[in-house]
Amino acid sequence: MITTVTLNPAIDRAYVINNFQPNTRYMVDDVKVSAGGKGLNVARVAAMLGEKVNATGLLGGVTGKFVQEELDKLNISTSFVWINEATRVFTAIVDPVNNTETFLSEKGPEVTKKELNAFVKEFVKTLKYSEIMIASGSVPPGLPKTIYGDMVKIAQDNNVKMIIDACGSYLVEAIKAKPFMIKPNLQELEELAGYELDSEYKIIYESKYICRQGIEVVAISLGDKGAIFTTKDGVYKICAPKISAVNTVGCGDAFVAGCAVALFRKKELPDAFRLAVAAGAANAMEKQIGYIDPATVEKFYQETKLKRLD
Repeated sequence: MITTVTLNPAIDRAYVINNFQPNTRYMVDDVKVSAGGKGLNVARVAAMLGEKVNATGLLGGVTGKFVQEELDKLNISTSFVWINEATRVFTAIVDPVNNTETFLSEKGPEVTKKELNAFVKEFVKTLKYSEIMIASGSVPPGLPKTIYGDMVKIAQDNNVKMIIDACGSYLVEAIKAKPFMIKPNLQELEELAGYELDSEYKIIYESKYICRQGIEVVAISLGDKGAIFTTKDGVYKICAPKISAVNTVGCGDAFVAGCAVALFRKKELPDAFRLAVAAGAANAMEKQIGYIDPATVEKFYQETKLKRLD
């Protein structure tokens, strides 16, 4: 089974507003509301691609109950730990006219040591029936910066492949623990490197540096330019399909879901990379965050071409 970990889930609200301007009142007819947070987006897309998925993490309050109900509707099994404070809300304002996306993200609930200990116990349980584990997204207050790295170490002890999609110090600590795969975008890779990566050469150089630290796959998502994948055996690039994007929020999560599904199906790495880019592009064509049409994914998968760079 594929399991996703979402420590800071959310109710995702996506408002589509043409020619959005500040200091203006809008009556919004086009609103998409869903269970969100990066890990839950991954879970939803993986389920839409036909795989059994379990979602774990932290939920709280009325907003947490809404998230749970939405996952139940999708037949995604769950093993969340319930906490005292309420799950946050994430708001995206998408303006198709000006091609802008504005994000309003709450920091999330404060997590106590008791709640953290309860989650760790649940995490260990989920490893017993998981082959692929994805931990992604922001971390709520109260958790240590080593939380992702700690999960990687526990997963390794149980022979479970761990994919990490995080940023900042949480990603730095996770890399030290050597997960199977990380998926930073270009900005996040630049934060790790400490300088602007304004050429393909520099992206590859930094990806190789991380890979040599013991990471099997370093996947750099480049938005509409596709992605670069670095492994110990080589560097590969896939160009994204040419599309008219509707909403790019959640594309990185769909990308991770596509890769995880292919790995779970025992596909070779090049095929996993192709499915990742196909799923990410398919998500960009949907108004809803973290949503894909499986037929569109298959079409893009057949169209994508893998190019070896090194």
